[in-house]
Amino acid sequence: NETMCRPIRALTEGKGFDRRDHVLACFGGAGGQHACAIARALGMKTVFISRFAGVLSALGLALADVVHEMQEPSGKVINSDNWSNILDRLNYLSKYGTDELVKQEYDRKSIIVEKYLNLRYEGTDCALMCTSNGDLAESFIDIFVKKYKEQFGFILPDRPIIIAGPDISS
Repeated sequence: NETMCRPIRALTEGKGFDRRDHVLACFGGAGGQHACAIARALGMKTVFISRFAGVLSALGLALADVVHEMQEPSGKVINSDNWSNILDRLNYLSKYGTDELVKQEYDRKSIIVEKYLNLRYEGTDCALMCTSNGDLAESFIDIFVKKYKEQFGFILPDRPIIIAGPDISS
């Protein structure tokens, strides 16, 4: 059970959440066998076990959307000087991801592409995945600053924002 507790702790604490304020939801055929012990180890007071936990796990696999994800490393500062290059990379990854799904006989018209940038402040190692409705660098920056403040409670306005990598999901 401790092996299952570690990633839950890492993910919740890494995102600034107190796991004790949340409900543990379990799934899968054996989820209910471990749920109470895991909740106790994590200091959580409530466990949610759906009567369809095992069915939902298998059903979820059957109903899940097919997704092709691509990303590449960058390390560039997000600014107007290199923004056209970043857009070119996002567009290339979008086209490649769409082409891969078309090869699997999915209709090009039904494919939705979402573009992301993994952004972080220079000198930090925590990148946040940001998406934007537009293709302007400023909109990605605004979203990053808002998410960073929500998650960490402060911002670093004097530090450049680094693009850890462009990322697409088609």
